[in-house]
Amino acid sequence: MAKTTTPREMRTILIHEWVTGGGLAGQMLPASWAAEGGAMRRAICRDFSLIPGIRVLMTLDAGLPDEPGPWETIRIGPGEEWEQLRQLASRSDFTAVIAPESSGLLEERAALLAKIGAKSLGSTPEAIAVAGDKLRVSELLNQRQIPTPRSQRVEPALGLPDDFPYPAVLKPIDGAGSVDTFLVSDASWSSGGTFTGSAALIQPLIDGIPMSASLLVGKDGAVLIALGRQDVSIRAGRFAYSGGRLPADPRAIDANVLAAVDAIPGLAGFVGVDYLWDEAKAEATIVEVNPRPTTSYVGLSHILPAGMLARAWLDAITGEIGPESGGLAVVVHSRPPIRFRADGTITPEPGGVES
Repeated sequence: MAKTTTPREMRTILIHEWVTGGGLAGQMLPASWAAEGGAMRRAICRDFSLIPGIRVLMTLDAGLPDEPGPWETIRIGPGEEWEQLRQLASRSDFTAVIAPESSGLLEERAALLAKIGAKSLGSTPEAIAVAGDKLRVSELLNQRQIPTPRSQRVEPALGLPDDFPYPAVLKPIDGAGSVDTFLVSDASWSSGGTFTGSAALIQPLIDGIPMSASLLVGKDGAVLIALGRQDVSIRAGRFAYSGGRLPADPRAIDANVLAAVDAIPGLAGFVGVDYLWDEAKAEATIVEVNPRPTTSYVGLSHILPAGMLARAWLDAITGEIGPESGGLAVVVHSRPPIRFRADGTITPEPGGVES
């Protein structure tokens, strides 16, 4: 299929965010996923649209209100997502898909892009399959002696193991965010029917500062963009993620974070690593590797000069490395800190960079 006719110097980038971009068209959108997905979609679309010579196509659920901006909106109705994604990606120079790893959602769409020969701004389907399986990631990290919580597969409906170290964290094996993530006091714990999956992962509760590292991964490896502190709370026995603070202390990272990215071949584009930072040991314990853009993009696009992060992301994929690509972390960590909410709200954080 021929690409859309645009001026010779223009390149078209398709941004398809699954939750608010039509993947659930005609259905009730999960509130937390919709808030985070919508915030990321707007931030990414706006950032790419600020690059000279870039035309942005943005998918939007046909049931949502208009979101005018420096992009072209493609409405997606019930049952239209797959065909629209196929056609739009075929006509675009690059496509970025943002979706949860749950139930193979992100992997399947990445596989579609690979099948039709579309150029993806993200990870390969194989890398997404690995990163989306938290038990598999745990095994990989253990093999490489990278600190990560002990992980065991369980079926909550059949009971929890008596010999596991409690308190513990119970989460879906392929979950995203803090959905269905519980604090478990002992083996007698019951979700009261609120845990929606069958198989789950149980891990010991580990002390540490919840952190996130944002990286760009390209042909020449991973480049750190920023460190942030996550705002994670426990409400009625459930973990809740509400955003974070950027930048965090640039010293709150060790080699384990980049080693975790290297452990999964095929990661590409914007990648996030969640970890717990032990200040006393100066050691990171890796919790998750996210093979996709994370909510941190919302805060980073506010901190960095307009379009700088999107330009570096594109450079990482194409190999057209610009002079600014290696200096993102320096810029981010020189800026006054901000707090960003999962819904995209940005507020200044009093004081200087954390230390």
